[in-house]
Amino acid sequence: MKHFKHLLLLMFLSSIFTVGFSQEEEDRYKNIRKKDYDQADAYAEGNYPLPPRPKSNWAIGVKGGWGFVAGDVSTRPGWAGGLDVRKGLGHAFSLRLALGGGQSFGQNYRETTGYRGHAGNPWHENYFDGYVNQVDVANGINPPSGSPPTVFYNYKATIFDATLQGIFNLNNVNFYKEQVKWNLYVGVGFGAMMYNTKVDALDANGNIYTHFDAVSGIPLNDGQGTDGRADRIDALRDAQDQDYETFAEGHVDRSAITFGDAAFVVNPVLQGLAGISYRINRRIELNLEYKFAWSSDDLIDGNRWQETGGGGPDFPRDKTSLSPSSDLFNTVTIGLGFRLGKGEESPWWDNPVAEAYTNINEAVRLVDQIQSDADGDGVPDLYDKEPDTPEGYIVGSDGRVLDSDQDGIPDSEDDEPFSPKNCDVDENGVAIDSDNDGVPDCYDKEPNSPPGSYYDVNGVAIQIEPADDPKDAPCLLPIVHFDSDKDNIKPEFYPEMYYVAQVMKNDPGLKIKAVGHADVTAGDAYNLELSKRRVQNVVDFLVNTYGIDPNRFIMEYDGSRAPLIKNLPAKRQAKLEPLRYVNRRVEFECIRE
Repeated sequence: MKHFKHLLLLMFLSSIFTVGFSQEEEDRYKNIRKKDYDQADAYAEGNYPLPPRPKSNWAIGVKGGWGFVAGDVSTRPGWAGGLDVRKGLGHAFSLRLALGGGQSFGQNYRETTGYRGHAGNPWHENYFDGYVNQVDVANGINPPSGSPPTVFYNYKATIFDATLQGIFNLNNVNFYKEQVKWNLYVGVGFGAMMYNTKVDALDANGNIYTHFDAVSGIPLNDGQGTDGRADRIDALRDAQDQDYETFAEGHVDRSAITFGDAAFVVNPVLQGLAGISYRINRRIELNLEYKFAWSSDDLIDGNRWQETGGGGPDFPRDKTSLSPSSDLFNTVTIGLGFRLGKGEESPWWDNPVAEAYTNINEAVRLVDQIQSDADGDGVPDLYDKEPDTPEGYIVGSDGRVLDSDQDGIPDSEDDEPFSPKNCDVDENGVAIDSDNDGVPDCYDKEPNSPPGSYYDVNGVAIQIEPADDPKDAPCLLPIVHFDSDKDNIKPEFYPEMYYVAQVMKNDPGLKIKAVGHADVTAGDAYNLELSKRRVQNVVDFLVNTYGIDPNRFIMEYDGSRAPLIKNLPAKRQAKLEPLRYVNRRVEFECIRE
């Protein structure tokens, strides 16, 4: 049972580590495709100049607005709507699968009698066939005499399309803003369109309208600046039932899909579009878009004949000719786009030069920080942990005020900047020595030694019989040892250095001979130079730290010629290291003249 508990604990800790690592990795690569992880790492480490392409999530859009057909019949806008799914393939281009639909209405204000003779035309079949003068036909008169009834073309078109669109962004690459709020785009699409068009040719009883002649009597221009177009449209609207019960021309013989009584003509379609989007936030955008659909079809509005003009071999009088262009289905919509999934931005909103500008700006800022030293302490602001150091203070490599002995008094104000560690100091940074025996209280085994005595390194008075001649007075000084191949004074020997300095201060006529030594692990020339450096560092420490006159020192260096422990082998052995340590030293000798 005990081992089982240990296993559970191990599994729990492992799961925490795994989740933590996975979360860290997920945050690092959250906006990058998995196959670009290596490039992301190389870019972050400065080993590749270009960043990885951001991950492109899907976005869906819904829209609604107005639809109208540009054709042969005067249009009256209807409704339009759509649903699309978009995927960015980069900052400048994305693909969009779109489903759209809408209705458009049309009503001519100008009358026509040129519809006759066009087979499949509902106006011809419902109005011209009723006009034929049987007497003229029997007498061989072709065309029959008289005029066919006047009609006013109208229609209702229901249109649906499914297309794959390519969208080109025009302004998300912005050199002056990190994030644009407006996005301009254009696009093209290709797919299929189906439409169903009907006309209002009959009244509720299935009879042809009889009011067209009356409407045509409304003058379009009365010569006094009055335009009768609106009056004609109003009159037609009042007289017709707006039922649109009759198939427009071409539907009976061209329909590809039938839903109940609705026959839809299916054509390939080519689209063009342009729009502008507004970024509400990183997930939602608002857009206004114009789109046209071309299918090389002139019957979307139910008519392909000009209102007047033309002619033909059978009915040269009043018969019209084909119109010169195809119909276009146009939509103007307002929509919302919603970005799905994780990541910072859709690529069509992401400014690809922003990161480059950010890196350049960071480099400029870095150079400025390297060159700037606001407090004049010699440490650039970039590395300065105390950027407001007062003038005159000594600082370390990080710009902090230097306190070498960590006694709370900056070196620039410390009379003893290398006081023994953890010793109490006075207001000037000098280690407190209550009995003035040269040994700080923190190391003094006898802090109340009587004055006038000689003291050992622990501050204990040494009882020595006074000499008749001052030159014969004892002078006991410590030894300073060094690590292998090193010449720096270890902090643990600061008390010894302090003791030597106090002895020299207490006896102004005293000179000191300092002799440097090395062990035998290197050649003679190298050991001689190493022992010289050790002596020089010891003397410099006493001179610079305690103000001892450098002329009071005599420096000698013996290399490895005078070991305290003799006959050690030159080859290093770990078990002999403590013995070698004894030989790596600087000794002091008192000299009285």
